[in-house]
Amino acid sequence: MDVKKYLLIVAAVIALAGCSQKYAVTSGDLARTMPMPRSLGDGRDGDDFGICAVSVMNIREEPKYEAEMGTQMLMGSICWIIEQKDGWAMISTPEGYIAWVNEKSLQITDSNGAIAWKAAPRLIVTAHYTPLLSQPKAGSEIVRDAVRGCIIQKLSRKGNWYQVRMPDGVEAYVAARDVADCREYFERQHPAGADIVADAKLYMGIPYLWGGSSIKGVDCSGLSQRVYMDCGILLPRNASQQARSGDEVDISGGWDLLQPGDLLFFGRPRDDGTMRIYHIAIYIGDGQIIHSAAGKVHTASIIPGRANYYSGCSNIVAARRILGGVDKEKAAWSIITNGWYF
Repeated sequence: MDVKKYLLIVAAVIALAGCSQKYAVTSGDLARTMPMPRSLGDGRDGDDFGICAVSVMNIREEPKYEAEMGTQMLMGSICWIIEQKDGWAMISTPEGYIAWVNEKSLQITDSNGAIAWKAAPRLIVTAHYTPLLSQPKAGSEIVRDAVRGCIIQKLSRKGNWYQVRMPDGVEAYVAARDVADCREYFERQHPAGADIVADAKLYMGIPYLWGGSSIKGVDCSGLSQRVYMDCGILLPRNASQQARSGDEVDISGGWDLLQPGDLLFFGRPRDDGTMRIYHIAIYIGDGQIIHSAAGKVHTASIIPGRANYYSGCSNIVAARRILGGVDKEKAAWSIITNGWYF
């Protein structure tokens, strides 16, 4: 496969498709994203896939540890392997983000292995953090860690513990209070704005981390993506891409039309008239936002004069409503019907 040529073609297609958009994606976004199939069987039989085998997998822009981190994936998520080189794999995530990971973070398999992983009974971690232990007993040796959103295979239940298997076949035990049945969890997700706000507040105080999209650290768009994923909705990774998700909310006359869960976008104009989106926040009601900025996730006000007013609010240029626009070709996808998860 001529990977460079392929990615250039993909970038050109995405660019043409979005040429009329007011909020254009950046050249970096074009180089790092690609359309993904709705099913693992869509024309990729015989290809290699990877299943994240660590709690949080750091995904980098180049195949080296010192490279910029672009995003993260959580244990149990499946990716497509585009290329392998010197112990690194170029992957595409379920939302189509292309970058590099160390191969030792993955369980590499074929489409049959990936489909088998999806078909197996699985649990999703609902606690902020939980250790995976060698024995069904508190204080046992830690085999691996897991964080909110990690997916593991369910083998059996032993009292207040589940025996589980990780993507690389390693077995351990997890406290039953810290997990839920994966399918049942996502089938229950029909979020209203209040649900988005409640989930976002679970991340209060989590450190800001460039490229982070997990409880271990989030950047601004990593927070919005993570929160919506917790609530059963997959969004694109970057702020400039999320600015195309869902439906536009008119803020030309102020904030009255905003609803909890809406996304607010901060931008500055380019010379060509398009807007460079550089930040994103989640509206939580009463003129308040929650976002990852200034070191950590925190709330702030968009109303001038309030004690916690965020000075960057003068650069709010757009608002989008995700709820009501899922699975309607508006760059927001239901996880329960997404072929990369179920």
